[in-house]
Amino acid sequence: MEHENKRKNSTVMKRPYDAMKPLGRLLGVFALLLSTSTICLCCSSDPATPDAPAEEGGGNLDPDEPDKLPDVAAYKVPDVVEMGFADTFLLPCSGAGTDDYLLLTARNDASETHRMPVTEVDQTQGASLQTPAGFIGGMYDFTFYKNGKALDLGTAFVDVVDRTEVPQVPGSTVYGRVIDHTGKPIAGVSVSDGVFVTATDDEGRYYLSSLKQRGYVFITVPAGYRAAVNRTIPQFFRRLSGSPQTYEQRSFVLAPETNERHRMIVFTDTHLANRTNDIHQFENGFKADLRKQIAQAKAEGVSLYAMALGDLTWDEYWYKNSYQPSHYVRQMADLDIPIYNIPGNHDNDPYVADDFESENPWRENLGPTYYSFDIGDIHYIQLDNTLFTNTGGAQGTVGKLDYTEGLTADQLRWLEADLQRVPAGKTVFVGMHIQFTNRYRIADGKLSWSYAMPADCRAKMLDLLSPYTVHFVTGHTHINYANRITERMTEHNIAAVCATWWWTGNYTNGRTQMCRDGAPAGYGLFEIGTAGANDVQWHYQGIGKAADYQFRAYDLNRCLITRDKYCPDIKNNFGTVSAEFFAQYANGYDRPRSDNAVLINVFNWNEKWKVEVREVETGKQLPVEQVDTYDPLHTIHFNMNRMNTNSTAMTFPTLLTSHMFEAVCSSPTTALEITVTDEFGRSYTETMSRPRELYDTSRRGAFFAEERCPPGGQAPFPVYPRQSLPYLHISRLAFLRSFCYHKVT
Repeated sequence: MEHENKRKNSTVMKRPYDAMKPLGRLLGVFALLLSTSTICLCCSSDPATPDAPAEEGGGNLDPDEPDKLPDVAAYKVPDVVEMGFADTFLLPCSGAGTDDYLLLTARNDASETHRMPVTEVDQTQGASLQTPAGFIGGMYDFTFYKNGKALDLGTAFVDVVDRTEVPQVPGSTVYGRVIDHTGKPIAGVSVSDGVFVTATDDEGRYYLSSLKQRGYVFITVPAGYRAAVNRTIPQFFRRLSGSPQTYEQRSFVLAPETNERHRMIVFTDTHLANRTNDIHQFENGFKADLRKQIAQAKAEGVSLYAMALGDLTWDEYWYKNSYQPSHYVRQMADLDIPIYNIPGNHDNDPYVADDFESENPWRENLGPTYYSFDIGDIHYIQLDNTLFTNTGGAQGTVGKLDYTEGLTADQLRWLEADLQRVPAGKTVFVGMHIQFTNRYRIADGKLSWSYAMPADCRAKMLDLLSPYTVHFVTGHTHINYANRITERMTEHNIAAVCATWWWTGNYTNGRTQMCRDGAPAGYGLFEIGTAGANDVQWHYQGIGKAADYQFRAYDLNRCLITRDKYCPDIKNNFGTVSAEFFAQYANGYDRPRSDNAVLINVFNWNEKWKVEVREVETGKQLPVEQVDTYDPLHTIHFNMNRMNTNSTAMTFPTLLTSHMFEAVCSSPTTALEITVTDEFGRSYTETMSRPRELYDTSRRGAFFAEERCPPGGQAPFPVYPRQSLPYLHISRLAFLRSFCYHKVT
């Protein structure tokens, strides 16, 4: 693979005329249309190929019929249209008049429009239009108006480029300035090439003596500002195209944004690979959830952002199934949210046995692999903590995909320089793919955990971060846990969007997506600045679930897992699956219990949470014990379904989990009130009628539930008699369970 520094940079043009060529060709090749018609010519929607040239074409207005739209052939708006800040925009087309104009309409907000009138016409050079004032760019629909008639050109990312000449300084190979939407310089903005860090002066200018190893320069977007967003990717970076000996000017234009109070979605491990029905599940689950969160934030007037913590793809299937980082970018392109991405161990080219070179596709499609940004009073840092070895990888050959955890020397030096510009006492979020600490365990009633990050790197990071209140947000494990490292330092290890690698959803026809610890597939939702600039609150949000769905309760008397019920298709005498193997992965649920115990799985529990169980009839408060055990529903949804295919490949089986709690009731029919209270004083309550069945026994193969009753109170699901419905219908039934009530207070 060609090195990053040798990459083409055809979408970033230096001369005004060159910058206008793509859109000019677009207008210069429009299809001929009668005056009563409107053309809809869609743009190329593939952000992975921004350098694709516009198609050639041309045409002139018929002088005898001046009311017609320009005589044009097929044209595509390019993915990126470059406009000069406070400059004219040249459309090299014929047939335009000074009464015509181009209208830009924000894709995410139809009320935001920018009218660009034609100010001058040259029939050989084209039409000049005025770039809108106070405009930083973004995703816009392009519509050309002539004589009251509209020509729909499609959608493109508008990149507003500041071409104001900045004086060169000998030795500073990368330089430029940072300004706001009015042209005012912004001082004190951190600028880096991934190795060196500097800051803008009072004139908004910066200078870097860069070797351009990574092929880009980026800024730390300061609090109170935002960068333009190209198909969910914030444009806080600029591509570099030259050698280390050349001088390149790269400037940034930002817009003001009130963001002290904001919301941050943190998600990880999408593992999209075009297999196991993952694309369908992703589109109808996680993306649907994101759209709801986006709509809610807009309605509340709260700025919304997202951090993606890696393993967005699955390297093993980059070439097998033709799903690579470029496809992930396209998958996310229709969402209206800035997403700050970092790579995981599965986001590397499987044909390349080198950590840096294997990340070239990531850099080409998603930008920097580590960087920082400020929102409100919070400093966010995204780090790449996977060191990819990929032993045996070569062109056409997938290597072992092996890796270690850590930070490169360059990244550690960058981190130190970045934090030197962050005042002590601030709240800092550090995003990484691989966990900083391992999950906690229960032993003799005590919690314990260990570090995952190697000692030398860990010591350096802890030292650098010691002056701050720190929230590590990580993924990789496909489970939930939160470790208090110190009173001012917490790690939130967030479960996966793909749950158990999309398998549980595939096994249940998309009905149930569940992680190895029994938590639903989901993401972290952090509320920032609600009760002051430094206020941080959070909860785990299950995909497709109400916000108050924070635990699941089981009646252990009814959690018996047998081969006949759950693995009916295992061959006679277990075939390739031995009785011992079945027992091993039944996790003890193959033995009946009659001790009247209940099990409560609190998905995002930490030491500051409280779990209470009360008998409804007597009002008796029951002792609650935290235990290490397995989630019975995941045991069914994954282990049993896997085994039912006679598979002994139990990759990612149900995990021994410590956010589990047991209480013993007075009788098999005792109704319970279960109350779980988080560290912010929010209480989640369920009234549990017993006995509670774990499954629908009406038909062999019916799916099992993970949902509680719908929000709003008592809502029993119907119980269908055996064989009353075909299997296809039964498989889509909601979990058949007892009456329940579940509310948040």
